[in-house]
This record gives sequence, structure tokens and C-alpha cells, in this order.
Amino acid sequence: MSASTSGGAGESAQREYEKRSARELAKKQRRIANDAEWRDSIKRERPVLGRIATTLTPKPQLTPESQSTSAWKVGAEGERRVAEVLDQAHGVQMLHDRLVPGTRANIDHIAIGPAGVFVIDAKKYTGRVEVRDVGGLLRRDERLYVNNRNRTKLVDGVRHQTEVVRRALGAEFADVDVHGVLCFVGCQWGWIMRTKHVNGVTARWPKVLADHVAAAGTATTQRPVSTIAER
Repeated sequence: MSASTSGGAGESAQREYEKRSARELAKKQRRIANDAEWRDSIKRERPVLGRIATTLTPKPQLTPESQSTSAWKVGAEGERRVAEVLDQAHGVQMLHDRLVPGTRANIDHIAIGPAGVFVIDAKKYTGRVEVRDVGGLLRRDERLYVNNRNRTKLVDGVRHQTEVVRRALGAEFADVDVHGVLCFVGCQWGWIMRTKHVNGVTARWPKVLADHVAAAGTATTQRPVSTIAER
């Protein structure tokens, strides 16, 4: 089993969801309260016209949460699912929900194994994961698509996170390999499930992730996992 330290997986996303959810609910409740106050007031001031106005004016409702708010909840669920899988990896030490210094951003998971450090971004999406070359005949330009939507920005985000981790390791740990991984929860991969590679970032599904981070690899660092994790 792997060792896990730091904050719980998905905690940052869960806190952001709860904050946004509470704020959205309070806004809707204020709108309903203001509407009720207006209806009482106008019917008192203008009994006939007021009743007509209130009858013709729809009442605000407690509608479902917006997609932008619920996405944080879905993201937290995805991070927790990936953490459950990673905690089954043998000889691997896990760091979950790590804050990027000087920002409000976080790195979902950092796995330190025999082959180095794996920076893992968890995403809970639906649809098929594909790599498409949109560069034409004379040049390659690979993009990541999920459910027919261009999600290449996710790759760029993981590449940035790997650079953050490289800087954190410093020159003393320059021999340690840092790998970028996107883990999609709930997606489809076609009849033949194959790992995807886009601009140096690997895209995989949860079931195979534990073996991926625990593998020896071809450029295994000579440093103990615990030493790298402590750094």
C-alpha cells in the first residue's frame, strides 16, 4: 500500500463548491424574499392593480445549482475516486491537494514512485477520450478531445504543474524524472483501451493508474522514494 500525507484529496474543490453553493442559494433566497415583500407591498398600496400585477408576474423559484457551481462538486468526487485508486499503489508515497505557492491553484495528486514523480490532474468527465492530429500534411498538431470537445488546455495545465514541481525539487533533485498525467473518471476509451499521449502528458483511466505510478520505468531514480517525498 502507498503512504499518503497532506490534505485529503478533493478538499480544496469541496470547500470551493460549498462556498459557491451557499452563496448561490443565499442569492436565490434573497430574490424570493424580496419578491414576497414586493407582492405584499403592492397589494396593500393598490389592491386591484396590485393583485393583477402579482398574478401576471412569475414567482422566482429555487432552481437547480448552476453548472459552474456543481462542476466543483463533480471535480471533488473525481479527485477522491483517483485518490482511492492511488492509495492501492505499492511502494508509492502520495501527496494530495497541494497548493501551488503564490496562487489559489492546487495540484490534485503527486505520486512519488520508483520511476520518479507523477503529477496527476483528476477530471470527472463523460464521453470518449481521443487524440486528434489537426496539423495537416506537413506538420503534426495533436490535440486532446473529450466528448468531441477540445480539452487541450488540460494538457497545458498539467505541463505547467510539472514545471512547478520541478522548481520545487530544485537543482539538487534534477536527476528525478517528473511525469505529467491526466486521469479521466467516467470517460470512454473505445473498444481497445489504450493510453493516450499528448505533448508529453499521459492520459489514463483510474483502473490502471496505480500500476502506472508504481512501475519501475526505464529511467529509475536512485534516490529513495521517501527522500523525494520529503523534499
